[in-house]
Amino acid sequence: MAAVETQERLGRSMGFFSTFALGTGTMIGAGIFILPGIAMENAGPGAIIAFLLGGIISIATAISMAELATGMPSAGGSYYYISRTMGAVLGAVIGLGSWLALIFKGSFALIGLAEYFKIYYDLPLYLIAVAAGIILLVINYRGAKSSGSLQNIIVAILIVIILAFIYKVALIGETGNLTPVVPYGPLSILTTTGIIFISYLGLAEISTVSEEVKNPSRNLPLAFIASAVAVTLMYVGIMVVVVGVSTPGAASTVTPLADIASMMGGEIGMLIMVLGALFATLSTANGAILSSSRFPFAMSRDALMPRWFIKIHKTFETPSNAILVTGTVMILLLFLFDIEQLARLGGAFNILIFVLLNVAVIILRKRTLPGYEPTFRDPFFPFTQIVGIAGSLILMPFLGVLPLFFALVMVFAGVGWFRYYGRGKAIPGYSLFDLLENTVEQTNIKPESTVKVLVPISNPRHERDLLKLADCLGSEIIGLHVIKVPDQTSLQVAQKAYHDTHIEMDARFKKEFDRYPVILGQKRDYIVAFDHDIANSIIEQAEIENVDTIIMGWHEASRFQYSLGEVASDVLASSKKQIVLLKGYLPDRINRILVAYNGKENSVYGLYLARKLAVNTGAQMTVIAVISPDAEEDRKEEITAKIAELAAEENMRPVEFRILERYSVEDAILEAAEDSDVTIIGDSSQRFKISLIGTLSQRIARHSKKPVLIVKKSRPISKESMNYLLRRSLRKCRDRLDKHKSGPGALSAEQ
Repeated sequence: MAAVETQERLGRSMGFFSTFALGTGTMIGAGIFILPGIAMENAGPGAIIAFLLGGIISIATAISMAELATGMPSAGGSYYYISRTMGAVLGAVIGLGSWLALIFKGSFALIGLAEYFKIYYDLPLYLIAVAAGIILLVINYRGAKSSGSLQNIIVAILIVIILAFIYKVALIGETGNLTPVVPYGPLSILTTTGIIFISYLGLAEISTVSEEVKNPSRNLPLAFIASAVAVTLMYVGIMVVVVGVSTPGAASTVTPLADIASMMGGEIGMLIMVLGALFATLSTANGAILSSSRFPFAMSRDALMPRWFIKIHKTFETPSNAILVTGTVMILLLFLFDIEQLARLGGAFNILIFVLLNVAVIILRKRTLPGYEPTFRDPFFPFTQIVGIAGSLILMPFLGVLPLFFALVMVFAGVGWFRYYGRGKAIPGYSLFDLLENTVEQTNIKPESTVKVLVPISNPRHERDLLKLADCLGSEIIGLHVIKVPDQTSLQVAQKAYHDTHIEMDARFKKEFDRYPVILGQKRDYIVAFDHDIANSIIEQAEIENVDTIIMGWHEASRFQYSLGEVASDVLASSKKQIVLLKGYLPDRINRILVAYNGKENSVYGLYLARKLAVNTGAQMTVIAVISPDAEEDRKEEITAKIAELAAEENMRPVEFRILERYSVEDAILEAAEDSDVTIIGDSSQRFKISLIGTLSQRIARHSKKPVLIVKKSRPISKESMNYLLRRSLRKCRDRLDKHKSGPGALSAEQ
């Protein structure tokens, strides 16, 4: 009988408003409280048109992003869309540039926060900004949790404050102040649009959570478009009423909303507006640090950035290095640029991103990218994209020399970084020209590391190690905890008892699984299964979930005996999936990986896994092949040629290849393993052989002082699997018979 299972999955949890709030909150943050005064100073009443123009460009780009998000529902946002459409070179440019643009926006928000804080406490501006930056850096470094519900509440409060402000001020505004519309000339509108364009930088935030959105084909397009439209209307509304009551003093202040609120509502009005501004600027700056690991995570997964940037802190379990670098650079920028320069620099790269996103939609409409099947398609294509591209490009010359120089430097830096670090190993392996020529194949769109992993969890001490391996070797992780049920108890009764008692140990497994740090973008599911036979449940769940690999722990039975155990033996004998067995416990950091290579299929698969483990941990690889000194010269030449071929092909990580001449293969591997953090060895057993794990693999695992990974590829046709199928058929017949005998009355009595 199939196992009755209770599944706990991390499913899609964000509805429309949560998604809308994320996009809107990142755009109405600092900009709406700081930029109106700067915009009026540069364009007068023409600032209204500047915000409207920026909004139109953003709405057009939002429609393009909605199509890309429903066609590529993966974490990574603008970086992912552009890299998959135009190749790893432009991916490197956009990844680095987007990261730095986000930092500029955070610095801009810190200055705005300090300006509003000074209204009540006249402290040095930079002292306030630096102190706020350090506090946010420490909070994020230590991993303080934030709530999505709190974000929704803050956004709702800000929207209410802004709408109430627009309504109240509109009642006393003077229409005469709206003319002349363009007092400083038409070019001032384009210049001002470039300055305020940083306000729309948060639009891409929605795309980074596309995998978590319920009903994405409906909610993602609605959230993108609604956010861009709502923010545009609020910005334009704010500018209309600010211009309507503007005074010479208001036109040059960084805090015009607080000044107007004070004029209308006195101390209370000013206090409400200042609190709203502090929440908004604090939220924007915090979001920049909080999101700091997003681009390094996505780029490192594509082999475009060292894993150092996303190393997880042992205590706080945060990407501490990425947060530290982001926060430090954000604070340093405060002393290099004024608030208007920060806005221009952040907006410069935002314009380039918008151009490429719109270009990506045009390319994907005209060329075929395997796997790209958007559920939302822009009904106004290509006019929407033309508006987004032309509008963005028109703004570029008016940003000023410094922002244009910054954008150019970031382009060259991205290209240079790709050539230095990513060439030959970065994902995707194709370029823009490959896509334009329609030569991209299905296999190239997914990274080599894409694999679905099942992790049976039974030993608390081993759980973190197994999850660490799963994180490095797979892109979708399924945790499985099997509740073994006595034959005398029906599975339904066991399930009910589990929910009634919820055993502490079982809850601990789930808690550890939930909180374990994972590589960005990985899907994670957790299953609690009830079965009379643990091995049967592991094999069955692996088949149901269609996993590629099972990662299990292997424990020593006693001091004088090393045993696989009944569960591992059954799984090894009967599973049709690749299996990785871990003996021992992994170190906190893996620096050196040893691979024992003999050219056979398990050994080849072990080398494949070692490459992925090295890429995801930053470890160095050493590959050894052991040859008997008495071996035929032809055999030695064959192994030497194969190793040379592997050395020529290897481009993922620096690898040392060694050929050892020893009489004892076991001693040679154990000796080499002393200098490594983990040894990977392919199982030596053969098809139809009674041994489930070859004797060499067992001896290495038994005697090695370091952790060992034994790799065994699936063997669906074997004597052991035939025996298992017979046993499983007999078990199912017995379960059906027991169920028939028990009947409803027996089940009630049991309960």
